[in-house]
Amino acid sequence: GIYSAQSCYAATFRGSTQCPSWKLVWKSWAPPRVKFFHWLANQDRCWMAERLARLRLQHHPRCLLCDQAKETIQHLLLACPFARQTWHTILDWLRMPIQAPDQEPTVMEWWLRAKEHMPLTHRKALDSIALLVPWMIWKHRNACVFDNAMPSIDSLVDRIK
Repeated sequence: GIYSAQSCYAATFRGSTQCPSWKLVWKSWAPPRVKFFHWLANQDRCWMAERLARLRLQHHPRCLLCDQAKETIQHLLLACPFARQTWHTILDWLRMPIQAPDQEPTVMEWWLRAKEHMPLTHRKALDSIALLVPWMIWKHRNACVFDNAMPSIDSLVDRIK
């Protein structure tokens, strides 16, 4: 139709990937590398065994933290028994009146659901935990992969605290 600055701006982003919960990540206080990690995790673009296998690169076939399932970002951050115990311990320590991630397919979906049920006075704490815990699990996993560290819930929880 008719040219306008608004139509030009909209055309610039036609066909781009959208993240419905972008404000949770990009408007947060977190350092840029944590924001970038969450954005990659939400887009399923982290270098996990599943992605490495598709590219025929060397990888561990199973999660290094639990050795029970194929390593995916959803498993690592939500379904892994190691991660679940970490979430439960941290949320219990903070006395947050919400459940740890359970059936949600992504951290973002859990975060959005938890935010709805969280009192306003606790939302900043929830935002901090939703950014910090996955980042620290990711860093712990990387220490196991690249530095041959042993998985330890106690040391991870101490670092998060």
